[in-house]
Amino acid sequence: MRRLLAFTGLLVFLLTTGAATASAHVIASAGYSTVHQDGSRVTYQLSLEYAVLARAVDLGAPATDDGQRAQALDTARPRLEEYLHDRVIVSLDGAACEPRLETTSVSNRAEKPYADLGLVYECAGDEGLFRLQYKVFDDSEAVADDHTNVVEYTFGNESGRTIFDRSHHDFTVGDNTLASSSLQFGKLGVEHILLGLDHVLFVVALVLGATTFQSLLKVISMFTVAHSVTLVSTLLGGISVPAVIVEPLIALSIAFVAVENLLGSTRHRMPVVFGFGLLHGLGFAGSLRITDGASPELLVSLLSFNLGIEAGQALLLIAVFPLVLLIRRSRFSVPAVRSATGVVAAFGLFWFVERFFLT
Repeated sequence: MRRLLAFTGLLVFLLTTGAATASAHVIASAGYSTVHQDGSRVTYQLSLEYAVLARAVDLGAPATDDGQRAQALDTARPRLEEYLHDRVIVSLDGAACEPRLETTSVSNRAEKPYADLGLVYECAGDEGLFRLQYKVFDDSEAVADDHTNVVEYTFGNESGRTIFDRSHHDFTVGDNTLASSSLQFGKLGVEHILLGLDHVLFVVALVLGATTFQSLLKVISMFTVAHSVTLVSTLLGGISVPAVIVEPLIALSIAFVAVENLLGSTRHRMPVVFGFGLLHGLGFAGSLRITDGASPELLVSLLSFNLGIEAGQALLLIAVFPLVLLIRRSRFSVPAVRSATGVVAAFGLFWFVERFFLT
């Protein structure tokens, strides 16, 4: 009975995970901010995904190229300024600085069009306690299931980076220690693998193909090494591969490993996992953008982000591997595992077709 419940639980997990991925993957949103204080003036360069911003603010007819997007942003400047007024706030000693949307332009990051919005804040002075508040694409707007903004800032002698997300909307300059920044980037890493559900199903496919804990440990270690290599290389070495290539191949990696499991062809699993791990590392790097040079603080942030990914991966293994072990000890082991693997393969193939042919 316990084994039947385990199999049912695994199938429910796979089906709900897959269904969630099909939608959540599309409307997760990454933003970037560069904030710099110069006397009583604070410049705030905000980059947001154009498509998500267009859902939040009326930008007119759908744009098909960057020229049309730039024109739409310029035309909608009053609406954009109104939208950002109460969502991106800079204050000094409790007094809100006066904002102005000075520039709008379009750029591309990972093959996605971004709206670059240049905000200028005039503050009452140049010394005191600066505070940032950020509520763009809030849950109540229902334009993105998950929005994260990575912020790089310089206020006087204080510089560093922080993260705004659904649970962190407020930041006071000077409060961000190396430890708190590390925790934020670690949390971002955990969320990125657990909410990036295609990564979840790839790990599940590896679990379903492993017959012992030792074999699972080997492939997971190989996956960890591979995605760490491309994560660091992308963020520090400037390697760039378009998302239009990476995302379909990540989906294909899920289907490929699952089909290998079904065919019993896992002799070359280690090099296969390493190759696909490199792809997943590119996907992990997509949630971060680094504009400054290498520094001890930056390396700590990247290490924390990667450790967060590994922690999320460990949580996933703790949740799934015992279920698979329990199923393998039942007399229905073969059909049960093959059924679960088939579900994984089907979702991988579906996402590959969706991302390669339909986007």
